[in-house]
Amino acid sequence: MSDRQGPIGPADDPAHDNNPAHENPVDDEAARRLRDVLSQEARAISPSADGLSMIREKIRARRYDRRGWVRTFQIGGAGLATAAIAVIAVIAVQHKSGSGKDNPNIAVAASTPAPAVPAASTPPASAAPVSSAPSQYPVWVYYVDKRKDPQQLLFRESTSWPSSPQHTFVKDAVNAMLATGAQDPDYTSYWPTGTTLISANIVNDTTAVINLSSAAADGPAGQGAISAQQLLYTIIAAAPKIDGLQLQIAGQPVTSLWGSPLDPTIAALPPWQVWGHVWITLPLENATVASSVNIAGEASVFEGAVHWQILRNGGLLKQGVAQASVGAPDRGTWSVTVSGLAPGPYLLKAYEVSAKDGSVTYLDDKMFTVS
Repeated sequence: MSDRQGPIGPADDPAHDNNPAHENPVDDEAARRLRDVLSQEARAISPSADGLSMIREKIRARRYDRRGWVRTFQIGGAGLATAAIAVIAVIAVQHKSGSGKDNPNIAVAASTPAPAVPAASTPPASAAPVSSAPSQYPVWVYYVDKRKDPQQLLFRESTSWPSSPQHTFVKDAVNAMLATGAQDPDYTSYWPTGTTLISANIVNDTTAVINLSSAAADGPAGQGAISAQQLLYTIIAAAPKIDGLQLQIAGQPVTSLWGSPLDPTIAALPPWQVWGHVWITLPLENATVASSVNIAGEASVFEGAVHWQILRNGGLLKQGVAQASVGAPDRGTWSVTVSGLAPGPYLLKAYEVSAKDGSVTYLDDKMFTVS
């Protein structure tokens, strides 16, 4: 065994360094302790056949009291030279690359263990309520005009209906039509009181199969065809893909409703044939508005000309003609703003003037109040 001083000998000790400004970053307390231990072990070793066993016994007997020394060096060679080479390699790597903190791929024997980090605690289950759908939502319902002008046609209103977690839009629309009366007193529904929905299903993606209670069989004569269209268009408003209706009453297919024959699958007639030719959509019936009021609606009239009047206490105050976006047979939108209305109640009329004889036809009207 050579006694030549190596990299951890006195030549590397700052105490033997002739340059007091020189600072060896490796020569810290841990390195000095390790150097002292190895020097003591080297001086105590007498080469013999059982030298390796003696070295191991002495190392096991040595207990380091420095905090952070948690490992015992195991010497794997035939003598102290093998152990010294292993330790020298560790220190040399430290000297070249810095501490294990800077290079995680280096195992540092004298590293100080990091404080234990407590595991992130799982917060208790939140007691906050889960957001839910609104308690009610708007549903379009079609009604039949009481006036035969020139025939009974359909008008549409919006009503509120309780939301369901299943999002049963078709069922909601049918139930709303059966249970909700029209806001406008000129509109009505001829479905008998007490009629309820038993089931609603969609077949082939476009046909609604509606099963109503037995009360639905006793409606007024002559109103079956328009009432079937009322039901179908209310369904279409909720599910626009629908274009046909198979009607059942108490589970039995219906081919005649209140004396009016029906096809096994009822088709939606074109709007120009079954919708009121002039609708007022603003203001709503009995709405309260400002003195400057926006009047609007839909129309399918000759050359798109929508005539309107505002009356108070039976007297005409204002009138004019609004131009719809398209003319008949297409259906367009129209609007006009009327200003300078004093507080009080008013009657708004909108209609088509017959190109044949100049008569008022396809009338819709609304009561409103200026605040």
